[in-house]
Formats: sequence, structure tokens, C-alpha cells
Amino acid sequence: RAAATAQPASDTAALARAMRTLWREARYREERYAAIELPRSGRAHSKLVNLELLPVLTEMISSGAWWDFCDDISGNTLATLLARHPREMKPLLRRWAQGDDMWLRRAAMLCQRGLGPEALDARLLYDTILASIGQGKFADQFFIRKGIGWALRERSYAAPDEVAAFCQEYASQLTPLTRREAMKVITRRAAKRAA
Repeated sequence: RAAATAQPASDTAALARAMRTLWREARYREERYAAIELPRSGRAHSKLVNLELLPVLTEMISSGAWWDFCDDISGNTLATLLARHPREMKPLLRRWAQGDDMWLRRAAMLCQRGLGPEALDARLLYDTILASIGQGKFADQFFIRKGIGWALRERSYAAPDEVAAFCQEYASQLTPLTRREAMKVITRRAAKRAA
């Protein structure tokens, strides 16, 4: 963070090059974390976050192919892009949610989790989830099932009735793990009220 603040990238293309170099030349996992963190390292870099970063973010999610990379990118820089460029990002996220890359699917369903209720697009959330339930591609994969549950759980803070209704409507297509994750907050609140 100190190095990025002292020597910020001059423009988005330079930021993308630095991220890509850190990512591709990394010998240690922490170097990849630094590449992910770079767009959030100081005000100068956060102002440079725009659609030019999409190719490098896509590469990082796909080639990183693990939950820690995917979840950090989706919850931060990808969420920022969605907030700043919804017209371009929403169709892209819907494509990712139906595509052949499991990690892009997970990123699509999780990228709204940090957005406030006023900024969250519920239709987009459910569109990104529905492609991966039941007989959907990757529906049997742990990280997809857990990701769906997490996305629904985050939504349940603001819209518990909506999430409960979704879980009921699609009960036969959601795994027990997904339902348990989705209903955690709702179940905990109900237990507190009953006590």
C-alpha cells in the first residue's frame, strides 16, 4: 500500500499492467494478493477503476481458480465496476453466470454482497444464481453451492421474506448446504424471537 501510494499508476492501463505483472510473475500467493489489492491501494488507484480493468480481473479470477482470489476480487473491484458501470456489467455478469468457468459463475453471484440494499439489483442476483441450481452446470460443485448460499444469506439481511420464499420455491433444486447457508440469518433471528 505504501509503495502504491508513493508511486501510483499514471492511468488505468498502467494499473492493469502492474496488476498483470504482479499476478503472472508471482512466486508466492501473497504477491497475487498484492495484485488484487492494487486497485484499492490509495485514492489515486481507486479513481482509475473502470472497465479497462475487466480483462485482467477476468484472468485473475479464472487462472486463480480458488475461492480466496475469486471472493476478494468479486466483493471489491468487481463490485466497484458494477456500481460505476451497471449498464455494461449486468449483461456481462449474466453471461458469466451461464458460462463454462465455475469461478466466473461464483464471482457473478457474489459481486453484489457488499453493496447496500439500495444498490443491490435483486433480479440480477437471482439471474446469476438460477443458472447453477438443480441440473444447472456446476450445481454439484461445493464452491458453487456454498457461493449461492452465501449470496442468499447476504440478501437475507435486507430481504428475509424474499430469500425464504426463494428457498421454498426452489427447495427441490437447492442442496441442503445451500439452504442451510441461505437461511442462517433468518433461522437465527427466528430463534431469538422465540427465546
